[in-house]
Amino acid sequence: MLRRTRKTKRRLVAALADMHAGHVLGLLNPETVLVRQLDEHGEYEEWTPELTSTQRLLWTVYGTHLNRLRELAGKDEIIVFYLGDATHGTKYAQGLIADVSRSQQRVIAKWNLKPLISLPNVKVARLFTGTAAHVWPGNAEAKIAWMLRNEHPSKSIQSVHHSRTRVDGVLFDTAHHGPHPGSRDWLHGNVALYYLRDRIYRDRRMGKEPSRVYARGHRHVWVHIPFIDRWQGHDTKHDLTVLPSYSGLTAFARQITQSEPELTVGMCVYEIVDGKLADIHPFIHYEDLRLEETL
Repeated sequence: MLRRTRKTKRRLVAALADMHAGHVLGLLNPETVLVRQLDEHGEYEEWTPELTSTQRLLWTVYGTHLNRLRELAGKDEIIVFYLGDATHGTKYAQGLIADVSRSQQRVIAKWNLKPLISLPNVKVARLFTGTAAHVWPGNAEAKIAWMLRNEHPSKSIQSVHHSRTRVDGVLFDTAHHGPHPGSRDWLHGNVALYYLRDRIYRDRRMGKEPSRVYARGHRHVWVHIPFIDRWQGHDTKHDLTVLPSYSGLTAFARQITQSEPELTVGMCVYEIVDGKLADIHPFIHYEDLRLEETL
């Protein structure tokens, strides 16, 4: 008599951040539809901003990552965590797409997330609020969540600031702002490690169970710090992931990074099997932005 194989429960959490819709270096879905006034008589027309070369690259990479996500998921459920800065805002005006208002930036952001949220595997999505300079006033992520929820009423789509979310027993601590990646290449991740240990110990002091995963955005880089902590005679595992962006390097970003030569783009997928974190899958694309020439 053959034994019946036990059915495995498997779910994926797909996390991504920092699309900066509305900027010429931010992600832009080529199928985006905006509306603008056509003439002085009040007529209106539909239009789509022309993609820059950076936006064409970003959209190609994003599409590749979505295909990899589909293949990895198969028929299993995908939960989406979008970790903030869906729009670029208007505080830093240099590089904004012409004739695109703050409200239209939110429409672009909705179109950017649409291919992901529309996947039949996606039942739940949480949009985390980003940096005030990019998403306020009005909390862009809340309004984008509202638009997506209206298009997908059967799905649970909400905006939040900071959450502790348990997915089949795996606890995620998720928010937008995360630690600096490190001041030198050989120090990459050192600040993040201190940040992770601090969060673990602070949770314990608050009487909370430390999270299995601490996920952050904001820094536009990929940092993954695993840490094993010895506590009350047992080893506990924890991972910090700081997500890259889906946007290019602005003039401001070049300044504060002291001329960062490499663009890092991508998402991270956490695979949960039978109530345990089975694997972490980074979908990362690196692009050297320097001009190579011989004179």
